Amino acid sequence: MKDPLSLLHNNPNLWRARDQHGACARFSLGVDKLDEVLQGGIHTSGMIRVSCATGSGELSLFKQVISQPREHKLRVFINPPAELQAPWLVTQGIAIEQVLIITPTNEADALWAAEQCLKSAACHCVLLWSNAISPKEARRLQVAASHNDALCFLFSHLNKNMTSLPVVLDIKLAVKESNIVVDILKHRQGWPINNLVIPFTWTPSNHAIQWAMLNNKRNPRPLHSVS
Repeated sequence: MKDPLSLLHNNPNLWRARDQHGACARFSLGVDKLDEVLQGGIHTSGMIRVSCATGSGELSLFKQVISQPREHKLRVFINPPAELQAPWLVTQGIAIEQVLIITPTNEADALWAAEQCLKSAACHCVLLWSNAISPKEARRLQVAASHNDALCFLFSHLNKNMTSLPVVLDIKLAVKESNIVVDILKHRQGWPINNLVIPFTWTPSNHAIQWAMLNNKRNPRPLHSVS
């Protein structure tokens, strides 16, 4: 009779910290320090929770991932905390014809919309702002994203009593002077890391302001929106 511990040890579904990281498709964030600790970037599918105060640079930190050139794939924003401006999206490299904004009236509808978008296989990523999601609901979004080659970003307010969720990456962002301080709470195939300091600039350059003013004089193409 085989040793039960030996059977567990040889289970291919069990990952051990000493194991080498297998080849896994990733999207680089374009931030060397963060890409390094994430073994090259974030997974190309699955759910990522970002806990932060609104306006902490949470979208800009992931702009290289959100703007990945994936033809005929949508970027869906569900309940964003502020109105998205077309010039800003374009400066981030995001094609506005591939942007869909959904503003449900309650949390249940927001979660339903996120799951349906992920299951549609038409989305590159879904960005959801929600502070009322259970582990069961998060699991549904994680499965839908993983099975349909999509990313789901969950943006939540900082909370000392955060519930652990089944996600591929769980990070916390805080602002300190001119830096973003990143805590990696959970990372598939990696260790938690605290106090990773990343230099960051929030104030747009004059070039960005001039570009936005120039393009605002033109007739903007409307963003798709669903209420």
